[in-house]
Amino acid sequence: MRTFQEIYDLACLHKGGSKAVEKLLPRCKTNRQLKNISNSEYLSMMSLRIFRAGLKHSLVDAKWPSFDKAFKDFDTMFCAMLSDEDIEHHMKNTDLIRHLGKIKSIRTNAQMVYELTQEYGSF
Repeated sequence: MRTFQEIYDLACLHKGGSKAVEKLLPRCKTNRQLKNISNSEYLSMMSLRIFRAGLKHSLVDAKWPSFDKAFKDFDTMFCAMLSDEDIEHHMKNTDLIRHLGKIKSIRTNAQMVYELTQEYGSF
């Protein structure tokens, strides 16, 4: 396995130097910016990444508004309280990507976000 430095050096070689590579790298959010993101937004972002894994991103992105609607804008309490019957109902919704494991992950992650919020005040 290549080290980060080897990968970085290779990128610099192909992109025209370290300044060009640095411009391409994403900028990290500050602690303040991260604190201003709601728990629902975090749950939505986590879920989006889970659904994109192994699927065409444009397909997932096109269907994401239906996920927002079906999961009440990823309200953490709503999602944490989903019953098995609710999940089965979502599996019949043709507007969603009907992958049982990924849909179940929304409930599991919502429960985690809720528990961490209870313990630390926010996710």
